[in-house]
Amino acid sequence: MSNIPEIKLGIVSVSRDCFPISLSEKRRAAVVAACQAKGIEIFEAPTCVESENDMLEASAEINEAGVNALVVFLGNFGPECAVTMVVQ
Repeated sequence: MSNIPEIKLGIVSVSRDCFPISLSEKRRAAVVAACQAKGIEIFEAPTCVESENDMLEASAEINEAGVNALVVFLGNFGPECAVTMVVQ
């Protein structure tokens, strides 16, 4: 018997609307590429969180993928309220 959980790692990026969202997306993709180069499997949520509506969409993507360990990547600072909600 093993007491080691099966980890499904995911990453979601967040961004403030005063910066280009593409900056967060590009930086998130670079983290994912670095993980994959090291053999680390990671689910990349396609939605970048800028608002509470984005948080709902990203949360649905993460849950649908079965993610149980989440990296919240602050690509260019983040909307604190939405970030808090997605982490919950």
